[in-house]
Amino acid sequence: MVISGQRTCVLTIIACTLCSPLRAGKPALATIDMAKAFDAYHLTTLERKRVRDARETLKQDPRPESLKLLEIELDDLKVRIQNPIREEKQRQEDYRLFLVKHHEYSTLKREHARDNAEKLKLLNESMVVTSRKLLKDIRLIVQKIAKKEGFDHVFETSGATSSQLPSLVYIRNATDITERVIENLNRDQPVDP
Repeated sequence: MVISGQRTCVLTIIACTLCSPLRAGKPALATIDMAKAFDAYHLTTLERKRVRDARETLKQDPRPESLKLLEIELDDLKVRIQNPIREEKQRQEDYRLFLVKHHEYSTLKREHARDNAEKLKLLNESMVVTSRKLLKDIRLIVQKIAKKEGFDHVFETSGATSSQLPSLVYIRNATDITERVIENLNRDQPVDP
C-alpha cells in the first residue's frame, strides 16, 4: 500500500509538472541574427582594424627582401663556382663565400619563419579572446532584452549546421530583436570628430 501511494504521489507530481507549461500559455519567442549583430558592433570594427594593421605590420618585415637578395647572390655564386674557365683558386674562394652566404640565408629564413609564426599565433589567439568577449557582450544584451520583454526563448537565425544549412528553419510568431541589440551595443560608441 505504501508503495502504491508513493507511485500515485510521484505520478501526480509528474503530471502537474508536465501540465503546468500547457496552462501557462504559449511561450514568447524571439530571434537574433548574431552574425549581423557582431558585424554591426562598433568594437568589432575596431578589432578588425587592429588585426588588419597588425598583419600589415608583419608584412613590412625587411627579412623577406633580404632573403630574396641572398637567393640572387647564391645563384650568382653557383654560376661562378661551376664556370670551368675560372681559376681553381677563385672557384674555391667563391665556394667558401657560398657556404657562408648559404648559412646566413638558412639562419635568416629560419628566424623569420619562427618569428612570423609566433606573431601570427599571438595575433590569432588575441583575436579569438576578443571575439569571445564581443560575443559575450551581445549575449548579455540579448538576455537583458529577453528578460525585460518577457521572452522565454531567443533563437539564433544566422547559424548554420555542418552541411551549411540554417540551424533554424522556421519559427512562428517570433520577434526579431537584432536591431534592438545592435542599437544597445552601439549606444556608448564614441563619436568620431
